Amino acid sequence: MDHLVALVAVLWVCQVNGGSYRTEIVGGREARPNSHPYIASLQFRGQHFCGGSLVAPQFLMTAAHCLSGMNPSQVTVVLGAHSLSSNEESRQTFRISQVFENGFNPQTLQNDILILRLDRAASLNSRVNVVNLPRVNETVPAGTQCVTSGWGRLGTQARIPELLQELNVTVTSGDLCRPNNICTGVFMRQAGICFGDSGGPLVCNGVIQGISSFIIRSCGSGVAPDFFARVALFRDFIDGAINR
Repeated sequence: MDHLVALVAVLWVCQVNGGSYRTEIVGGREARPNSHPYIASLQFRGQHFCGGSLVAPQFLMTAAHCLSGMNPSQVTVVLGAHSLSSNEESRQTFRISQVFENGFNPQTLQNDILILRLDRAASLNSRVNVVNLPRVNETVPAGTQCVTSGWGRLGTQARIPELLQELNVTVTSGDLCRPNNICTGVFMRQAGICFGDSGGPLVCNGVIQGISSFIIRSCGSGVAPDFFARVALFRDFIDGAINR
């Protein structure tokens, strides 16, 4: 897995304000199986490296930095999973047939979004389904309660969990949070996103408002916020990719 970490993290394990760009869930809990039917595991040679969200039967949304430097034809997309190691009946596996990008800047991580066209449409059911998209330029007020989920590491030096994890977070505001990001926090304790959750969803009131993008300083610090790409800013891009 180390070669994959180096490959995917090349642009976001860089120093920013004295810290690093990384992503994983720390301090969360095991999700109820298939309670996030839109979530996907992006895998390279059978190893999970990023998350994604199903936004239409044949289209997945993830973070642009996840596939930076990678050949999309070598990536497997798994929907309907709860365990990374079990061959669950609910699983559906896909290849990527087309990638739509939107001017991603690897230095600033602006426009950290990709739309992936799968090699066929997913079979929608109670365990695999699409997530609701926000309205164009919809805002999410500070104090809004949301949930993020993924198979990211349980700590900076900890293992990747076998089972999907989730974490309740609160939308925050502040000088660090840029207009193209939604920032969240779990303060007074160590919890948040970290490596392996990149590209995964931030869902608020049943709507996907963010794509897990980066952190600063350390994972689940309880001080600095976590950063998600703001999906509502990209609604026209998303619709254009799907309708194309």
